[in-house]
Amino acid sequence: MRADSAKAALGYAALAVALTWPLARGLTHDLPGDFGDPLLNCWILAWDASRFLRTLAGHPSALAGYWNANIFHPHPLALAYSDHLTPQAIQILPVYALTHNPVLCYNLLFLSTFVLSGLGMYLLARELTGNRAAAFVAGLAFAFAPYRIGSTPHLQVLSSAWMAFALCGFRRFFDTRSPRALAGGSAAWLVQNLSCSYYLIFFSPVLALYVAWELTTRRLWRDAQTLGRVAMAAVAVVVATIPFVVPYVALRRMGFAARSIRETDRFSANVYAYLTADPNANLWGGVMRGWPHLEGALFPGITIVVLAGIAAVVAWREARPPSEKGYGPFSYALGWLLTAAAGVFVAMIFGWTIRLPFLKITSPDRVLLIVAGLLAASLIASPRARATLRGWVASPPGILALLTLFAVVMSFGPQIYARTRLIEETSLYALFYRFVPGFDGLRVPARYGMIVALGLAALAGYGAAAIDAMKNGRRLLVVASILIVGEFAALPLPINGNDTTYKQSGLAPLPDVVAMGSDAPPVYRFVATLPESASLVEMPFGEVAFDVRYMFYSTLHWRPLANGYSGGAPIEYGLLAEGLKEALRRPEDAWQALLESGVTHVVVHEASYSGGRGSQVSSWLRRHGAQEIAAFDTDRVFVLAPAPSP
Repeated sequence: MRADSAKAALGYAALAVALTWPLARGLTHDLPGDFGDPLLNCWILAWDASRFLRTLAGHPSALAGYWNANIFHPHPLALAYSDHLTPQAIQILPVYALTHNPVLCYNLLFLSTFVLSGLGMYLLARELTGNRAAAFVAGLAFAFAPYRIGSTPHLQVLSSAWMAFALCGFRRFFDTRSPRALAGGSAAWLVQNLSCSYYLIFFSPVLALYVAWELTTRRLWRDAQTLGRVAMAAVAVVVATIPFVVPYVALRRMGFAARSIRETDRFSANVYAYLTADPNANLWGGVMRGWPHLEGALFPGITIVVLAGIAAVVAWREARPPSEKGYGPFSYALGWLLTAAAGVFVAMIFGWTIRLPFLKITSPDRVLLIVAGLLAASLIASPRARATLRGWVASPPGILALLTLFAVVMSFGPQIYARTRLIEETSLYALFYRFVPGFDGLRVPARYGMIVALGLAALAGYGAAAIDAMKNGRRLLVVASILIVGEFAALPLPINGNDTTYKQSGLAPLPDVVAMGSDAPPVYRFVATLPESASLVEMPFGEVAFDVRYMFYSTLHWRPLANGYSGGAPIEYGLLAEGLKEALRRPEDAWQALLESGVTHVVVHEASYSGGRGSQVSSWLRRHGAQEIAAFDTDRVFVLAPAPSP
């Protein structure tokens, strides 16, 4: 068992390197995607790892300040403005200890997300189907789900492997009652909670529904021992998760507001997102363009959907009782009417309406009520229909299909849109947003797309197992594997994206590389010699592309920065940005804002300004009493001092 898992992992690793080429050629200095969130996450990993290493070296106070990261100075809990990435930092700790290269650490983690996702789904599908070939196909479907292409810059979103490990552990526990399996599933759930705040909130209800299904279908609700073990495991995970939630709650109390419905709608999936592929996808990127939009590329891949559909149909057929009794003419008529109504409902969700001289249907709510009524009538009229539905829901493909459908609906966010048309004013997600803690702190419901990919991949394992049982089935699985890889391919992988369109005017384009090691700007080696009590403002200030680079370079000195970039920012940061960008037009106000920030030093990157404005900013500082203490080409370091009395 271990040998075939190792072989599967090696296969996924080889494909990960090939399908992310040319990243492997520049692991120590290139970044997948762009110089935005990947640089932010490099900084987070380096911050976490440096705290852990200092603690291991005998400085326990390093962990005491874990959440008070060095950006947005002097605002506390700066790490909690984004995902803390603690599990990921532990993963790369030995590499960081040896190299102190956050880019290398980030890239190794990036590649590992594909390998671990493939391996986790392989183990889950093997547990479910008992078929290794089908499990390998399922692993491919999750490791290389097309949704991952658009998530390239977001390490935390890619860190979804532990969902499959958690489901596998709980499934094995219910099959064997093994405490080891329960511990493994619980540990995976905990690691998933801490790896990505979205999956803490989004996946936990899915796992709870799955566990409830297992208890129901196995009739274990009265089994005190099993219930006690599951409850203890859940409590242990919750208790271990709470310390990592408390800083986010504290930040909310300090003024980091909930995400508004309008903002959440903006980052929700459109119905047509599932017909929209990422433009970088070689096969479908130029074809599947249903509705290009923010977070709008959720196309799941045709091969994966076909395999999942086969699983659902086969499970339905297997759930049917062998007897033909229970299906009379009336039942058949109800079945056809139900199928037609369901088809109309799906069409209306995609924004279509029916307008005929004798029939006008414009409300999907009414059609849904008709579907529900016809379904209820079919179940009342036919014992065989009831038995079939009951058997299907009790099967693993049945619950996987329902959980996948749940994730699809949740991905649409508080309101459901088909392109520009509002289909539903209030959706299922809106109820969670209002009544379930945590949902109002997340702004991208479309990230349920990864849970959709999880469900489809597990179903694809069942579909692959059904194909493998056919004549020449193994050959068909090889073809399916090739197609899955082909639908994912986005070669060459975009790396080192450098957007030079800035919100502020008068700024020069940043270089297309981030210098590492001895090539890093020498000004930061000087900053590292400043007293630990020193704190900085780097200018230009308040422009994301610049601030995130300052953060990255702060890994060379770790002095507190007033600059910062994250999933949010304190009000003081925005006020300081507004004040400093007016330094040349309103010099006195800008100087006062600088003094009120509490920093002790200013670094001016004169070359980052266009039209000679950089030297004017330096002159502004000198006129107000700041003393220049170092210069490195066009980078100048000033220590603040009060202006002389008139």
